[in-house]
Amino acid sequence: MPDRYAVVGNPVAHSKSPLIHAEFAKQTGEPVEYGRILAPLNGFVATIERFRAEGGKGANVTLPFKEEAFRLANRLSDRARRAEAVNTLRFDPDAVFGDNTDGSG
Repeated sequence: MPDRYAVVGNPVAHSKSPLIHAEFAKQTGEPVEYGRILAPLNGFVATIERFRAEGGKGANVTLPFKEEAFRLANRLSDRARRAEAVNTLRFDPDAVFGDNTDGSG
């Protein structure tokens, strides 16, 4: 069974992330499934919690949810703390780790 990841946003249909990650998975032989999730404007946290409960391993976050993702994460990278925004979430058994790769990515 592949590890599940997604890009979460509103809007999100335009995101090329699923295509990029599918190519990565193909080239590396990694069992990765990467999709798009349209989160309601007033339902980001519930969307993330549902995805995590269904086995999601992590997510990329687009506007308008980067500040909400910052508040959701209970562990943060230094970059995320400085930006007060998160665009990458990793779901660990005991934590939600947030990072911001906008500057370095």
